Amino acid sequence: MDLFQGCRDTQLADELNWLHEPPIWQFSDTGLLVAPEAETDFFRAYKGAVKDNASLLYTWVTGDFTAFTKVGAELVGFGDAAAVTVRASEAQWAKLCLERSPIGDVSVVSVVTNPWSDDANNELLDDPACYLRLTRKGDVFGMHYSLDGETWRFVRTFGMALPETVMVGVHAQAPFGGGCRVIFASFELISEAVSDFRSGE
Repeated sequence: MDLFQGCRDTQLADELNWLHEPPIWQFSDTGLLVAPEAETDFFRAYKGAVKDNASLLYTWVTGDFTAFTKVGAELVGFGDAAAVTVRASEAQWAKLCLERSPIGDVSVVSVVTNPWSDDANNELLDDPACYLRLTRKGDVFGMHYSLDGETWRFVRTFGMALPETVMVGVHAQAPFGGGCRVIFASFELISEAVSDFRSGE
């Protein structure tokens, strides 16, 4: 089910809500455009600074799920990103991102926060566009990305005890400067987990 069905212009479908609504967002035939404000992010440095103000468009999900989105982005500065996200609270969440690196590369990045953020870079991409997928089976989660929406590449699996009902959605961030623009072509959600987290099938 594509949760963007029923959304138009700046009107959301009933099941969708903003956490930190961005100043610029709009639905069109190409999907959802989000231009996040500068200095917005989800990140909890170990015993350090906390940022919890990125723009997350979410729905409440109970039990197992698989969520995926197709994203394309103008990633201007370090940390600019488009992501698919699961969130229980400010201190318990995880995100899988298409992100600009400190040296300008585009890569797939995963961050797991419980309660501090453990982040890891995955493969480099030639272009700032891909599919991102997040899946839950009980308290085990898997992350995958794809270039074509059919062949999924493993990024990460992890365990985290979360409530049965959590927020699941897509978000855009710009931790430092402005200018980032993200288009989420879709946001699809099914109520079952991926069968094999390692193979992605």
